[in-house]
Amino acid sequence: MATLQIAEPRIRRWSRDEFYQMMDLGWFLGQSVELIRGEIIEMPNQKSGHYACIDKTSRRLEQVFATGFWVRTQAPVALGGDTEPNPDVSVVSGSREDYLQQHPTTALLLVEVSDSTLRFDRTTKVGIYASAAIGDYWIVNLPDRQVEVHRRPISDPTGEFDCVYGDVQVFRGNQTFCPLALPTASIMAEELLP
Repeated sequence: MATLQIAEPRIRRWSRDEFYQMMDLGWFLGQSVELIRGEIIEMPNQKSGHYACIDKTSRRLEQVFATGFWVRTQAPVALGGDTEPNPDVSVVSGSREDYLQQHPTTALLLVEVSDSTLRFDRTTKVGIYASAAIGDYWIVNLPDRQVEVHRRPISDPTGEFDCVYGDVQVFRGNQTFCPLALPTASIMAEELLP
């Protein structure tokens, strides 16, 4: 008598290569999607204030990171074989010509502008970015009109992610902070908010 093999259902995770193949086939036309830990996440449409804030933040960071850096908006960062988020703003070393063949695999600074995705940016994105050793992650929090600066990746005590950030500071109005990659540059929170 043969024994019955029991197979439990499991989640099917996607690799970056499979994700690219789906994009090439047009599966996501007209959609904003990100590959997060092997799952394809559809992001909500942007409101006008959200995009205005992305533009304002990227322009300010372009002033600060004038030479030797590339400030990118809503562009992929390849953070492993199964994770490729599109942060609202990223700052990477070098120039655009350095990334003609592949997306950056790290960044000096990642920024998410948050309104409807605030919980996701404070939890999942924190875990993804800290686990990828991104040392400087900012959330421009539109509902609360503040900038949340996340630094110092540490092991995640909950075990949900490999890492989270051990240092989180909140800045409002004319309070200033500096990017880790350029500690001589000073940015006021209100310079990033619409």
